Amino acid sequence: MSRYDARRGYAPAPVHDRPRLMDFMLPWAAGILVTLVTQLALAVLVWDVITGDDVTGMASPVRTVLLLHLPSAACVALGVWAAAAVHRGASRESRIRHFVAAFTPAVVLQVVIFFSQGSDLTVITFLVQLVVLVAGCAVGFLVDRLRNG
Repeated sequence: MSRYDARRGYAPAPVHDRPRLMDFMLPWAAGILVTLVTQLALAVLVWDVITGDDVTGMASPVRTVLLLHLPSAACVALGVWAAAAVHRGASRESRIRHFVAAFTPAVVLQVVIFFSQGSDLTVITFLVQLVVLVAGCAVGFLVDRLRNG
């Protein structure tokens, strides 16, 4: 039976006929959007409200971790959680597909950040950003798993 044999002349395609890549588009878009918006809000808050024109207050490692890296990990966690939360359908039942849907936006954004730093990327900044990424991904995915049981 073709899909045009329905009473009104058209029947929607069955769900299993939809390409699997399309199952990832909405989670990836949600993850990227949430991560970028929260990172932008973080940047405005830290650089304009907290530090202002005097960036010497950010010189201590403790303040850098508290004002930049922990909130950045929270932004990544929110992005992973958003991507995992909107991932639906049969594709969600597969752990591998759910990992891909949840983690791809955060990893792609971090790779873009790595490449945009160019020669300014040192081993310590790479490792710190990698820890922020892994911690944010783990927390965001854990929150999704706790929410969905």
